[in-house]
Formats: sequence, C-alpha cells, structure tokens
Amino acid sequence: MAATDNNLRVPDELREAAAKLAKRQGRSADDLAAEALRRYLEAAQSIQELNDLASWGQRHARERGFKPADVERAISDVRRGGE
Repeated sequence: MAATDNNLRVPDELREAAAKLAKRQGRSADDLAAEALRRYLEAAQSIQELNDLASWGQRHARERGFKPADVERAISDVRRGGE
C-alpha cells in the first residue's frame, strides 16, 4: 500500500495514548491510526447507506400516500408473519 507523510493534528493526549497502545500491540502508531481511520470510514459509509435507504423508503411511502402509522403497522404485521 502506497503511503505518504501527512500532517494530521491530534491532541497530545490522544497521540500519546495511541503510541502506547501501538507499542503494546507491536505496531506503529501510523498503522494504528490508519486502521482506526479505515474503520471509521467504513462505519460512516454504512451509516450513510442506511440513511439513504431510510430516505428512499420515506419518499416512496409518501408518494404512495402512506402515513407514518401505516408504515409502523405494516412493519409490525411483517414481523408477526402477517401480510
């Protein structure tokens, strides 16, 4: 994986805690930071996808004249195995 030097600024206490953890794990602080950022970005992407799905569902429900109570009832029915 290609890498370049960056100038990310973090509070001293966070940098120190990351350096200690990295040392305990036998890793570099850079590796630890890269993994943390990668995990954060993956989580943020998943959250965005869920938000997009919720927006899509809300838009389509409105277009079809569903009210929030109708949606709640439909979800409850599906969860109970009804239709």
